[in-house]
Amino acid sequence: MKSYLSLLWITALCLCVSGCSNYRELNQIGVIIGMGIDENKNSEEPYKVTYQIINPSGLSQGSSSGGQGLPVINYTVTAKTLVEALKKASVVIPREHITSHLSLIVVGEKLARNGLSLLFDALDRGKQARTSIPVFIARDGTAEKLLGVIEPFEVTPVKSILSTSQNNQKMYGIVSNVQGYEVISMLLSEGKDLSLPGININKPSQKAEEAGNLDNTSPSAMQVKGLAMFRKGKLVRWLDGDEARSVQLVTSEVKSTALVFPCSINENITVTATGIKSKIKTKIRHGQPFIHTDLNVMGEITETSCQKDLSNPKVLKELEKEVQNEIQKEITKTIHIAQKEKADIFGFGDSLSRTNPRYWRQHKQNWENLFSSAKISMNVNVSIVNTGMRTNPYEVN
Repeated sequence: MKSYLSLLWITALCLCVSGCSNYRELNQIGVIIGMGIDENKNSEEPYKVTYQIINPSGLSQGSSSGGQGLPVINYTVTAKTLVEALKKASVVIPREHITSHLSLIVVGEKLARNGLSLLFDALDRGKQARTSIPVFIARDGTAEKLLGVIEPFEVTPVKSILSTSQNNQKMYGIVSNVQGYEVISMLLSEGKDLSLPGININKPSQKAEEAGNLDNTSPSAMQVKGLAMFRKGKLVRWLDGDEARSVQLVTSEVKSTALVFPCSINENITVTATGIKSKIKTKIRHGQPFIHTDLNVMGEITETSCQKDLSNPKVLKELEKEVQNEIQKEITKTIHIAQKEKADIFGFGDSLSRTNPRYWRQHKQNWENLFSSAKISMNVNVSIVNTGMRTNPYEVN
């Protein structure tokens, strides 16, 4: 009986003290969802940091209770360090601001070209922020400007950037999202250089940062714009189109893409690839690194203007061979660009460190030069599994 009464007292006590003691309403705090980092002209305060904060009143405009303003509000401060910027933001942000919901970091191109260095130290060291935050480069502009766009489709610019990049990775494969911890890992790595997706405004205008942007059937909006190639933490050049996609093919980051190849004059064939796997092999021959890549692509013919008998297995084999050759050309071209820049964004050095650790320990300090002169070979295997709902294209008289 005593034990039963004790249990009742404990239960009653728990009910009295239970609940969220630190619970606060959304309209009592400033929830930071995005952060833009730009270079400041004043060298004494080298960072210009933009914080995008949720405006609860603006988010509720669609409800019956109404609302005021836009869904987000941007605040910009300058500081010596990122931590100082966060603290300093209290002079303009009227509520206690928190970074536990930070979901995006955008770095201005000028700052990226001067070097990221230890920019993300605070992110890795802090208690509130997470390192699983995607990082982007604001191409041809500033992060402040990018985060100021009033988006037509998504509620916030942050959501638009994330959705656009994820959709691109799923549908076309030019870029893939890179998390904060991956950025730190690549900056520290001796066998892989950093590459980050670029984002910019497709139609820059004065109205891009105004609600009037939504009154246009062709408004300013976010777009994925190439892959930023880094060497020793500094942005050295951009890769666009097939060059950017080639990097994703080698690193197996492409989920699906459309491969378009000529089959005759003014005629093309489109192969939609859905099964893409690659494997990197590294060897040492005569004291020099030798890099080999195996790439397997599975796809189907989804469009063609070529007058070919696609029901003929021999014709399909010939098309597979042509597609293989074109893919090999694209990837070889991109690898040569990376070798010229001495930027191993593919991670060939990482592969070498695992397969030949002794050689790597002896030569890792000189890897950028060894990589730039390394012999490259490639084997591409393309399998066309079907030709769609018809075999041959219709003929127009």
